[in-house]
Amino acid sequence: MRNNFTVRKISQGVAIGLVLFLTIRHLWYGIEQAAPIDAYCPFGAVESFLTYVFTGEYLKRIYTSSFILFGIVFVSTIVFGRVFCSHLCPLGALQEWIRALGRKLGIRKDIELPKSVDRYARYLKYVALVAIVYFSYAVGDLVFRAYDPFNALMHLGNEMDEKIAGYSILALVLFASLFTKNWWCRYFCPLGAMLAIVRKISPFRIRRNERSCVGCGECDRSCPAGLDVSVVSEVNSSDCISCLECVKTCPNSSLKAAVFGKDISKKMFSLLVVGAFFVPLGIVVMTPLWQTKTPSNIVDEVGNINVADIRGSNTLNHVIEMTGVPLHVFQERLGLPNGVDTALKLNEIGPKYDLKNAEGAVLETEDFRSIIDGYEKK
Repeated sequence: MRNNFTVRKISQGVAIGLVLFLTIRHLWYGIEQAAPIDAYCPFGAVESFLTYVFTGEYLKRIYTSSFILFGIVFVSTIVFGRVFCSHLCPLGALQEWIRALGRKLGIRKDIELPKSVDRYARYLKYVALVAIVYFSYAVGDLVFRAYDPFNALMHLGNEMDEKIAGYSILALVLFASLFTKNWWCRYFCPLGAMLAIVRKISPFRIRRNERSCVGCGECDRSCPAGLDVSVVSEVNSSDCISCLECVKTCPNSSLKAAVFGKDISKKMFSLLVVGAFFVPLGIVVMTPLWQTKTPSNIVDEVGNINVADIRGSNTLNHVIEMTGVPLHVFQERLGLPNGVDTALKLNEIGPKYDLKNAEGAVLETEDFRSIIDGYEKK
């Protein structure tokens, strides 16, 4: 048992570590050298689906990488159930780990909604999914980005002013995890809703041997999805995340995992799940199909300048090259010194040279955008 579930915990840890590495790399090197974290989120493909179908284009910050990741997750879900949620989702893992910490701190009893409320509350995530997909298409942008707790988590405190809602939801989700089991995943996660729909056609099941079951309820208490495992002969709920915690905790081995009608050991299940995700991903990453960014976030494929897309992690040199605004214009209007280092990122220039804008605040990215926008209109 221990080895099997060590595989799952290691997989969760690797997923968190990998995403943190990509985040820190983006924050350190900037958008010109490292892709934004949005490019590594499989939900981006869901958000961009209608836009791609009707226009042939992706939403901003979404590239083939998101579609490839979702494709791998989609296939894994069909075969093994919602294993992305249990083995690979960083936010799901953090909620589990924080709940485990809560138990160690003495918060033993899980806070649960009444069954009559829980039954209908689980549909909220489907409402969120439909609304996000529709409005992303209608607006032509990632409308959920400002509210997404995962996106906030992976920005490590950056862009706080743009993601106040996202950081607030993240704080609430993590705090609630001390005494609840994965409420975000159960009631609100739009990716979870999408995978729950796919889960309906999965051959993965957990079977309960009613003759050997002693009705102790350990499986119910251990289930992070809050399912009543002890009263069904077969767990086929779309909310089951294939974590096999119920199988692990069953004292009488009355629960068995099965794929295509065949029992599968817990250890083999986790190993196959990890392999089914990382092996194809590793292969695709080495091919030209894997794209996480465009040559420039400022200029689109037909040469149009998108001033609003200029980021603080863009270097002054790249901005000058892409927009055609001469260095002396920035020097004259923003007070940049003659020897300004053009290799600096826009968000580094103000603090480095102690430069202030007209309002007396430290020079920031929006000041550069204003100059470029005004120069363009002339």
